[in-house]
Amino acid sequence: MENRKEQEPAVRTELYSGLGGERIRSILLIISGIILAGGMAAGLLIVQIIQAVMRNGSAVPTVVTAAGTAAGILMLYQGVSTLGRMARFKKYIKTLGNRTYCDFTELAAAVGKPVGFIKKDVRRMIRRGWFLEGTTDQKETCLITSRETYRHYEDLRKEIELKKSREEQEAARRADLSEEVREVLDKGDEFLAKIRRSREAVRGGEIYGKIEKMEHVVGRIFERAREHPEIVPDLKKMMDYYLPMTVKLLETYEDMNSQPVQGETIRNSTKEIENTLDTLNSAFAKLLDSAFQDAAWDVSSDISVLNTLLAQEGLTGGDFTKTQN
Repeated sequence: MENRKEQEPAVRTELYSGLGGERIRSILLIISGIILAGGMAAGLLIVQIIQAVMRNGSAVPTVVTAAGTAAGILMLYQGVSTLGRMARFKKYIKTLGNRTYCDFTELAAAVGKPVGFIKKDVRRMIRRGWFLEGTTDQKETCLITSRETYRHYEDLRKEIELKKSREEQEAARRADLSEEVREVLDKGDEFLAKIRRSREAVRGGEIYGKIEKMEHVVGRIFERAREHPEIVPDLKKMMDYYLPMTVKLLETYEDMNSQPVQGETIRNSTKEIENTLDTLNSAFAKLLDSAFQDAAWDVSSDISVLNTLLAQEGLTGGDFTKTQN
């Protein structure tokens, strides 16, 4: 028994209200209900007997005693109902353990009630302050008993919604692209995923930073391609040669680096791959720079036109100063 108790998770008692006063009120309500209902029921019976014997009498005593009996039964029901709810509350707490959230289906299984009943039951407990920081998630699938946990849930929910919105926007953009461009972008996502897996596999070290830089630069290239599909034909060599060879090198590095015993051959090969990554990163950076070449030309043209107009108006250099004077 002691070992079993030690294995049970600690309960976060600071999140729940103490129900000692509630229990006393419920017991008093039950006792009062029994007394009132019993006394009034007896009174009603006596009134009915008297009226039957006399074959006459006012309806007021009957109404009063009947109403009193009903009030007593209601008090009794409320007291018993509250005690039952308190028993379920304890089971909910035990099911939660040291967690600050729990699925309604798990709570339903713990007390043997339908999920719909559990949702109403928990909402009532929250309104009455039994769960001091209690609330439910947006879709009412689980109980959350901590404000901090709810904040984390809200942050995660917003992040998921933002990601979904971005995916929908991306899908809409891709729908307007040609099949060739969509194919390049899809392959690009596959290459990026492989590079990311390799980065996560090496877990630190100098090569981690090199792969991280590569992931960032290649990702920016494909972002630019999404925004300006006209540069996709310029990415042919990168797609056909550079990225496939890069992925092959990274996979080879992972395999060699995972060997428990590493001799001179493995050390030389991994070092050579690390040096090659520097070369590849330099090449990818140049590709990214060239992807902005048209934009750079447009900026230069705009600046040239602007300088010409300013000069014609006498608004550059010394002319500008003279005009101001």
